[in-house]
Amino acid sequence: MTTSPTPNFTVRAVLWDMDGTLMDSQPFWDEAFIHHCQALGGDPRPELVAQMTGASIRQARELIAATGATRSWDDPATQEVFEAIAHDVEASVNAAPPLLPGALRITSALSEVGLAQGIVSASPRRIVENVASALGDVFAVLVTGDDGVGAKPDPLPYATAVERLDLRPQDCVVVEDSPTGAASARGNGIHVVQIGATKHFPADPGLVVVPDLASITPHLLLWADR
Repeated sequence: MTTSPTPNFTVRAVLWDMDGTLMDSQPFWDEAFIHHCQALGGDPRPELVAQMTGASIRQARELIAATGATRSWDDPATQEVFEAIAHDVEASVNAAPPLLPGALRITSALSEVGLAQGIVSASPRRIVENVASALGDVFAVLVTGDDGVGAKPDPLPYATAVERLDLRPQDCVVVEDSPTGAASARGNGIHVVQIGATKHFPADPGLVVVPDLASITPHLLLWADR
């Protein structure tokens, strides 16, 4: 584990990845993907299901077509299947938001000290809004898969969040769990706190590793108070 050092700037905003960081809805996506593709005669092979993790809307549609359930990613039927999958996920999230331990506590604590927060996710907006509501609506900006700003590792999703907050990249910290998300943030020069055991980019001093959300809280509160 890499201990997070004190940065040479004052953090004004924390930008959160959603799935795998604040919550874990991936089992819902996988189950719905398998169900709806099989219902149309598709073969959702394990390697295709695995690629649903972190997939953008476009990528998810490509995976639906790859199962053989529809003809192509831009087939109207593919969009219908994706909407059915997203509807099932939304219902599951609404019934029991799968928040990760400590997510509500840390987002509430950061809000109390006046830090701006945002969510940057490839998920559809309605699902992101439901998660934001479960976390107390403390987020000033939501960048979603419906916003047409590309998909991680493209830098644009995080660049969009920074712009909407009217801040600079150096004013922000991103919390991520995936290499694609970390690359998106670092492409803007934003410092990243990565949840996990192994540092995605070992030589990058702008990325530090903590094991879980509870380990992040003291650092973020300290950085905000400098």
